[in-house]
Amino acid sequence: MPAVPNRRHVPAADTLSVLSSAAMRGPLQDLLRARGLKLEHWEHLRSHHRPGGAVSALYRVRCRRPAGGGGPNPGTDLTLHLGATTADGTVAAGPEVAAARIAGLELQLWVHPHDPVLRSLPWATDAAAVARDVFAAAEPVRLSLVAYRPLRRAVLRAEHSGQAAYLKLLPPALLPGLRRRHRLLEAGSVPAPRLLPAPADAARGAAVLSALPGTSLFRLLVDDGAAKVRPETFLELLDALPSAALDLPLRRSWADRAEDYAATAAAALPGQAARIRDLARGIREAVDSAPAGPLVPAHGDFHEGNLLLNGGTVTGLLDVDGLGPGRRVDDLACLLGHLAVLAAANPGRPQLDRALAGYRRVFEEAVDPAALNARAAGVVLTLVSGARAGQGASRTRNALVRLETAHRLLRAAG
Repeated sequence: MPAVPNRRHVPAADTLSVLSSAAMRGPLQDLLRARGLKLEHWEHLRSHHRPGGAVSALYRVRCRRPAGGGGPNPGTDLTLHLGATTADGTVAAGPEVAAARIAGLELQLWVHPHDPVLRSLPWATDAAAVARDVFAAAEPVRLSLVAYRPLRRAVLRAEHSGQAAYLKLLPPALLPGLRRRHRLLEAGSVPAPRLLPAPADAARGAAVLSALPGTSLFRLLVDDGAAKVRPETFLELLDALPSAALDLPLRRSWADRAEDYAATAAAALPGQAARIRDLARGIREAVDSAPAGPLVPAHGDFHEGNLLLNGGTVTGLLDVDGLGPGRRVDDLACLLGHLAVLAAANPGRPQLDRALAGYRRVFEEAVDPAALNARAAGVVLTLVSGARAGQGASRTRNALVRLETAHRLLRAAG
């Protein structure tokens, strides 16, 4: 019987540190060398830490195909994106995946777009193939990457001759549920994207969705605090979710997983670990003590980036992956928590503070105020680890802004 490798547990904070450190040059160089390429320069773009699971990272590299080394276009410079993950058992071995071991970490690496779980990503990033299969056109489409979380999801926008569609890629096991949710919404009055015909083979890991008109609530809030939008509009939208959503699987809310997200936040801010654990404990106690209300059809990720409007009318409800039974307070807390972070990160835009106060006032009349604010704190805790540099501040500074915002919301719940 072969010996079982002796694998030691590497703390998440150490994993994040290694994946962004100079030590990654070796594995990246090996990955490229096996493809006849020489690494010239590399940079770590971002890491994704899944609560209780793997850590994945993305890199941008500049490399060269040596002259006389064989292969097409010898001597040319290339810019590529590479991925790496600690996922164990999720990533199947294959010609596009390379294994590496560094600082006690067992890694799997690949060259984008050959994501080892999102197998349709090479098709979705091929402008000619998408033109042929989605638009029945000979001229290539214009593609833009909207979102990408390695091994988990990708969204691309495709445009051709004034038409647009979105390509949403998920692990294959999740796609039937996504399609079922879109069909439920198509049968009702909620303005969600429609499922469009998709090629059977090349895009078997993708859903093709219609584009919707409107401006995101995020943009409206930043511009003028969404002055034309009544907060009550979102209560009415949630009321319109189909009752058949109650037959879908129940998923835990963001606040219900406060301890899991505290671990990812502490890995991103190791110096704040004790404070983060105390915050998660306070959220759990507040959530357990405040009435959550009955199970109702819920969106599951109800925030300003997933809402499109024209004037004061909702024209689009996006990202319906989490549609199912839930608590109204959690959907409202999701929007309130995101709005609180937006206001805190933009102190020079007083319209955001005014919007936050107005939305809180309306939402506190619809659900229990203590439950609303405690669960909003739980939502913000999930956002700490995903903070990036921006608005003239470092990633760490922006993560601390989110942490303090979660504390303020928890105090409001008390």
